[in-house]
Amino acid sequence: MSINQLVYVSQAVRKMSVDDLRDIHAQARSNNELVDVTGSLFYNGGWFLQVLEGPAPTLSKLYQKIERDPRHKNSRVLYNEPASFRTFPRWNMNMTNLDERQADKYDELVEVMEAVRANRKIGSASPAVTLLKIFKG
Repeated sequence: MSINQLVYVSQAVRKMSVDDLRDIHAQARSNNELVDVTGSLFYNGGWFLQVLEGPAPTLSKLYQKIERDPRHKNSRVLYNEPASFRTFPRWNMNMTNLDERQADKYDELVEVMEAVRANRKIGSASPAVTLLKIFKG
């Protein structure tokens, strides 16, 4: 079965607590396991950046559901392309809270989030492509 990778960004409607993020993470993991979706969610400074991987029709339905979630606003797709393999095959949904912990790739991830907020490229690549490369390489 072919897969797509969809990367989107959105703004939280309020500052998310650790408990809020834990609830989002648990719900996403549970829901994604049922529909063969993997990926990772990043939170930083009131912004979400999420990578979703799975069959294109499934991602389309899932993103429509995500857009209706009242916990965030101003959602926009940064990347939606076919992929030859999953970048996050082990995770129904990983979560990295860049406000609370130093992730392995913390500096690179913060740079991606800042580029998304400023709507700028990182070198010659989009933030979404840069994010995928961070985890592929």
